[in-house]
Amino acid sequence: MASQRGNGRRSQRRLGRQYHTSAQSLSLRTVPAFELVRVSRLVAVLLLMVLGWAIYSVFNAPTFYVYGVEVRGNAAVTPEEVYAASGLEGMSIFWVDKEAISDQIEALPNVKSAQVRVRLPASVTILLEERAPSLVWRSGDSHWWVDAGGTVVPPLGNLADVLTVVDTDGRSLVEGDHLDASVLAAVRELQHFLPELSVMYYSDATGIGFKTPEGWPVYLGDARDMEFKLTVLVPLRKYLLDQGITPEFVNVQFPERPFYR
Repeated sequence: MASQRGNGRRSQRRLGRQYHTSAQSLSLRTVPAFELVRVSRLVAVLLLMVLGWAIYSVFNAPTFYVYGVEVRGNAAVTPEEVYAASGLEGMSIFWVDKEAISDQIEALPNVKSAQVRVRLPASVTILLEERAPSLVWRSGDSHWWVDAGGTVVPPLGNLADVLTVVDTDGRSLVEGDHLDASVLAAVRELQHFLPELSVMYYSDATGIGFKTPEGWPVYLGDARDMEFKLTVLVPLRKYLLDQGITPEFVNVQFPERPFYR
């Protein structure tokens, strides 16, 4: 019996020691886990600070700021004009809004379209399509370029072999104005049949016209029946020459009823 009680106490002590040992082991494992979390948070904060500083340094490094552009496709507009209109001077390459810059450049009267291309660290290329003048519009002492769509733009140089249309009404134009489509149609139709003409004349009352080799003004009106009008003019001009008549003008706006004065 004593032996059994002794064994019981020893078993209890062994169980107690085992329980105590187990609790110590649990405590030793838990403490480093909390420390690890604290260290991880500190490392994460430090990494965020380093990353933030790196981003700040990149965005503010002089290497990434624009101080010049390459302009392509320009003939009449100077690179300096394009650069000034772009507003890119001193801008970070990361803040370049290509669509906004294109809109600013396209506000130049002689620019039809502009494409902006960027490349790190601070390279900007601007591709232009200018408003190519299809004719020169002269009114009084002023003259303007007019593109194929009829847009009036400032003249930026001298043009060779480009048709001039003299506005005998002397109207005033400003950049950005648009010639009426009917006027452009009359100019193109007459140019089609008489491509050798370098000068035409226009007024609201008599439409498009030109001068014969003798210097007689010929009024043709609008673009309708242009070929018929010119066909009627041929025998009328021959008659005037044969009769030795020098008319003040010849009017074939209505080819069924041409007249001269």
